[in-house]
Amino acid sequence: MNHLQTILVAYDGSQESQKALDFTVEFANERKDVELHLVTVYQPVYTMAYTYANYPVEQASYELKERNEAIIQNAKTEISLKTDHPIIAKAIEGHPGNVLTHYASLNGIDLIVIGSRGLSGVKELFLGSVSHYVVQKAECPVLVIK
Repeated sequence: MNHLQTILVAYDGSQESQKALDFTVEFANERKDVELHLVTVYQPVYTMAYTYANYPVEQASYELKERNEAIIQNAKTEISLKTDHPIIAKAIEGHPGNVLTHYASLNGIDLIVIGSRGLSGVKELFLGSVSHYVVQKAECPVLVIK
């Protein structure tokens, strides 16, 4: 694993993603010439839910984007104090699994680090698992942090 130069860490502000972020920074600091990609993915706002709530969809979409931009920028600020490696931070709208694997392919990511919510059985079947999806679909190695 010495050839790793670009590492993507999936981050959403949860405890699990914080563990993945902390691990990634430690891991990167043991290497030279590493570029960190910090990515958060948020689901699009669906019109029906906000139409009935009498809340403008555009406003809800804007607020969601702003909130996720703040989450990712705060995380970038936090880890920039712990590493000298370059950090690219992105908040992207879409389905998390699709976005993460697509982003990794487009940006030549060598390793994806993602936290696990620890779902199993029926919960995983109905709620799905982003980490499971990413492990199955990514073209590069994926490290799931528990």
